[in-house]
Amino acid sequence: MSRPPRVRIAPDVFQSVKATVMYEFTFLTSDRGNDFIGRLKALGIPAVAKPDPINESVTNVGIPDDIDDALLDQIEAWYEEETQRNEAAERALESAEDTVSAGIWVQLEDGGSSLARVDPALLGKVLSVITPDELGQLVAAIADAVEHPDITPICHNPRKGACG
Repeated sequence: MSRPPRVRIAPDVFQSVKATVMYEFTFLTSDRGNDFIGRLKALGIPAVAKPDPINESVTNVGIPDDIDDALLDQIEAWYEEETQRNEAAERALESAEDTVSAGIWVQLEDGGSSLARVDPALLGKVLSVITPDELGQLVAAIADAVEHPDITPICHNPRKGACG
């Protein structure tokens, strides 16, 4: 696995850390990297979080660059884990917000109409094999059967008056 490029920033951006060069980690989510910073502080690693000067919803977390390579690899793995977890949470939130709904308007005999809510995936399957006009004919037949119940056997031929 190749290591992502390390970003070095000038010390004047993070004045409270006494180092000449720093590694920077960027967080785009509302948690602003709090779990990540907590892990760093638990190890005694000084970390400074600052809002990005261009986009205040972005947080940059800086750490000194004089960290052992093995420890830096672990920190980068934590960053990757946290980034993936935050991205998954954001996608789940977006999915919940982008709820898709589907339905079919049913014309009633009295001139009114009613919305029959249908699972979008099911409606998609139906419309992949029949046209919207054919679906409308099917729905109209069902609505007519509901409004005018017919208890004759299915084999009954309306033209002949009997089964067969």
